[in-house]
Amino acid sequence: MRLLITSEGHFSRGPGDKIYADGPAKYSSWANYLEAFDEVVILARVAANQNNASEAARADGPCISFCALSDYHGPWQYLKNLPDLRCRVRETVARCDAFIPRVPGLVGRLAWQELMSQGKKYALEVVGDPWDALGPGTWPGIFRPVFRRTATRNLKKMCAGAMAIHYVTQNALQRRYPPAKDAYSVGFSDALMDFAFAKPETIEKRYRRLDELAAPSSHGGNPLRIGFIGSLAQMYKGPDVLLRAAAFCRNRGLNLELTLVGGGRHAPQMRALAQRLGIEDRTRLAGQLPSGPPIFDFLDSVDLFVMPSRAEGLPRALLEAMARGCPCIGSDVGGIPELLAADELVPPSDPAALAEKILEVAANSGGLRSMARRNLEIARQFSPELLKEVRRDFLRYVRLHSATEVRPACNATAG
Repeated sequence: MRLLITSEGHFSRGPGDKIYADGPAKYSSWANYLEAFDEVVILARVAANQNNASEAARADGPCISFCALSDYHGPWQYLKNLPDLRCRVRETVARCDAFIPRVPGLVGRLAWQELMSQGKKYALEVVGDPWDALGPGTWPGIFRPVFRRTATRNLKKMCAGAMAIHYVTQNALQRRYPPAKDAYSVGFSDALMDFAFAKPETIEKRYRRLDELAAPSSHGGNPLRIGFIGSLAQMYKGPDVLLRAAAFCRNRGLNLELTLVGGGRHAPQMRALAQRLGIEDRTRLAGQLPSGPPIFDFLDSVDLFVMPSRAEGLPRALLEAMARGCPCIGSDVGGIPELLAADELVPPSDPAALAEKILEVAANSGGLRSMARRNLEIARQFSPELLKEVRRDFLRYVRLHSATEVRPACNATAG
């Protein structure tokens, strides 16, 4: 049976028509669906040829293929390409047997509209909240409130009509976007890989460093190294909030170093904001790092990980930071409260509250060690081995309750 999945990510085509991911959505993540399906087709935007792609970033492979949509950016390019997008989606839906759009997003919405027009059953993976993602401060367009209401209304309709839903949160997304009464519904995140967990010696090294930190000040001592990971393509990850909070902390005498990992069109604005706030000498924009070891090495180098998001599902970056034993602070949005303790949360879009929380934890090196230990224990609850059966049961349900027409199994080999 052939499964169709949608992705809102951007991929690129390399030599030999191979598809490469610019992030964690590599072949191994899609191969999980082969536990229940014979073949997987990903409907996603694919850019023109990329000649320097690393083989480690391959997204396609045996029994995993892509239906390439034009690589539009933003709502206006989407509207310009809409007739071609609809045609491609219609063709792809016609040659698949089961459907799991990953929503919210315009690609997932296109697939859902086509499935509804053809009267096909579908499942969903709900990975985010458009009400938060399109909230104030996330996008400067005058149509943001309209898009926000429309996307929220559409996601509620999608969930109400789905036969099965995988939410990445335990409760947060389910409350706002409930499933139908007779739908198969499950909440879990399989964002972590076993190799994401830090080795004992790495954790011990972190503990020693936290013990040495001891209330740093601007006049001496070790700096508090604060880390952030998030796309700068939009503002819903809150990098501006963190920069303003860091300036507040600096003015209060905290000796800090801030590193932002992530790329996107707002990077120059964030660099200019750091300069305007007078913390450019304490701020480094590291750009985008490859997933895996480079990200883990970065997380191992910081003393405090901060996720000041305005919107989230259950964030991979936060889970990875916790798996490395990082003390963490996050916004009280989406699935973040399901990961962090109440005293590690701050209101979104509130630089003053975030600054006060950073100053509070920085003044208590023993508290930082306790946060690190607790986060590591929570992250272990998201080990792939523990969640494998839950995911497998969901996928088997979708296969069993999808279309009865079955196509020949895939016998492709990696290109």
